[in-house]
Amino acid sequence: MAIHTFGEYLEFHPHLHLLMADGLFLRDERFLVLPENGMDAVEELFRARLITFLSKQGLLQPDRARMLKSWKHSGFNVHRSRRIQPDERDDLERVARYIIRNPFSTEKMEFKPPNAVNRDGTVIYRSGMNPKIHRNFQIFTPCDFIAAITQHIPDKSFQLVRDYGWYSNKMRGQRKKHAEEEKAAEEVGEGVEVMNVSEHQPRRIPSKKWRDLIKKVWEADPMICPTCQREMRIVSLIDERDVIEKMLKCLGLWQQGVRVDPQRQSGADPPGGDWVYEPVDQDPFPDYDTEPVLFYANA
Repeated sequence: MAIHTFGEYLEFHPHLHLLMADGLFLRDERFLVLPENGMDAVEELFRARLITFLSKQGLLQPDRARMLKSWKHSGFNVHRSRRIQPDERDDLERVARYIIRNPFSTEKMEFKPPNAVNRDGTVIYRSGMNPKIHRNFQIFTPCDFIAAITQHIPDKSFQLVRDYGWYSNKMRGQRKKHAEEEKAAEEVGEGVEVMNVSEHQPRRIPSKKWRDLIKKVWEADPMICPTCQREMRIVSLIDERDVIEKMLKCLGLWQQGVRVDPQRQSGADPPGGDWVYEPVDQDPFPDYDTEPVLFYANA
């Protein structure tokens, strides 16, 4: 999938181009071909998903979202060009080159030097006939042309081309791993014991993006010192309970933090306020002590 932000004459026109199977693969190796009128359902689904996403991000007000969903002509359009057969490699390559092209072509540019009428000069950009402007060219001043180009420069590390499904990193990694396992099995000689470790669950480790996830959920940066407001750096990871308890007691923070209530089963409320029990079955971090913990509201 390639993300385009530009139109034919460099205007801001965000849209997507996809190279995809014209149907659905089943796990029993069958393939279901998409019907001719299947694009209507895809268009409606795409519109609903996009409006929902913008609403959740706070970029679209609820009343505005409801209004967009009520439109008879939604403004969305999913277009399917002709079906490319597997043996039409030249056509497939031509389409692939088209969807990853640059926003503009230097071959379409023509610069008119400054004159008495236009002291800055003029950039003429020629392309196909545009039904909206009823001509096959657009005229820019040099500054306007630079502005039209630079608005399509993506943010740093933003991926304009993305792979999904069969071509995703996950699927490619699984196929590579499966091929290596088959090759290793062929090289194993007789008399060698082979153990099946496919069910082994390695110890969970924090994601490399744990800082971004915490900032997104809790709206707080865990790497900013609460005292000096400067960025901290990780020196070491300590997950031994005895060491953590000793350090917190030394700092006088052990009684202020999370408390374990051995009498929770009795049903008695703790002194000073109600407790809130938070299960940690789906904790994405390392397997620390997972005893039930209580947070005292008024402790």
